[in-house]
Parts: sequence; C-alpha cells; structure tokens
Amino acid sequence: MRYKMKLRKRSTVVLVLLIAISIVFLYLYLSYMKEKRVEEVDYGTLFSSLGIQEITPPLKAPDFTLKNLEGFSVSLKDFAGKVVFLNFWATWCGPCRDEMPSMEKLWQRFKEEAFVILAVDLREEKEEVNSFMKDYGLTFPVLLDSKGEVGSMFGVRAIPTTYLIDSEGRIVGRALGARDWANEDAFDLIEHLLPETKAD
Repeated sequence: MRYKMKLRKRSTVVLVLLIAISIVFLYLYLSYMKEKRVEEVDYGTLFSSLGIQEITPPLKAPDFTLKNLEGFSVSLKDFAGKVVFLNFWATWCGPCRDEMPSMEKLWQRFKEEAFVILAVDLREEKEEVNSFMKDYGLTFPVLLDSKGEVGSMFGVRAIPTTYLIDSEGRIVGRALGARDWANEDAFDLIEHLLPETKAD
C-alpha cells in the first residue's frame, strides 16, 4: 500500500515537472517565432500597407515644449532614446476620434517599452480635452498646443496627422488621416523601430 502511494506521488511529481518543462519550451518557441517574424518583415512594405509616407533620409525632429493635462512642461527631448508616436488632433475631429481607440491599444501594447505616444491637441482648452480623454477611456499622454505653434512647426495642415520619430530623434514616417494602429503591421513597425536593447 505504502509502495503504491509512493509510486503515485512520484508519478504526480514527474507529471508536474513534465508540464512545467513543456510550458517553458512553449514560451521559448513562441518568443523565437515572434522574433523571427519581426526579423523577416519587409518594413518598406509595412509603411505602404499602413499608408505611411516613409521619410528617406530621416529628418531631425525639431524640439518643442508644451504643457500636459496636469500643467507640467513636457519637451520632445525628454524622450531621447525612445520611439515617439507624435499625433496631432482635436476633440471635434471625427477621424481623430475614430483612431483614438486603436492608439490606446498601441499604447497598452508598448508603454512598458522605449516608446511613448504624444497626442498634441490643437487650439483647445484643457478642460475640454481632459473631459474627452475621460469619456473615451484614453490614458496615453496628451499635450496642449493652444496656439497651434508646434503644429505649424511640423507643417500640419489637416488632422489627424501622425509622425513616427525613431530612438535617435529622427522623423522616419508621416501618416495623414486616421489609421488603425492596433493591427499586426503597426505592431511590427513599432517593434522594428524600438532600440535593440528594448526590443529583445
């Protein structure tokens, strides 16, 4: 009887170990496949599929300083070494509202990486913008361009307009109009732009 109990316990331990080992191998395999997929993607094609104008050669992004919704000054240079998703928008803009949920998903996907979204609202009051963010359940950083000066600096003529700035502070892409930023092509593009030390 005791022998059978010991044998049963031993079998249970072996089974648990096998399951644990299987989980570890599955995790390693999925991580490998993810990295392999990112490496094999043609990023010129990704820009095209997302309707993003690839800026070649990349242009140095001009620095600026704006207030956030908490009233603190924020500069582009504060995010040196990070990929910056710079989006110009306004609460009254229908296409801007349409793409905001996908921007939130993008933010949730990469906010722990060397990545930041800076959503620059043009010519609106803080209270109006703050209310909009709460109503839509949006948590990414917002800056207030109350005079439209930064928008003019970046040549924004229509909204939404989005600039992708790499970790070296260079503008590598521009998107005019709304996009679905929560699809695999967008995720792959951001993965590609992340500094190697953060993407691994």
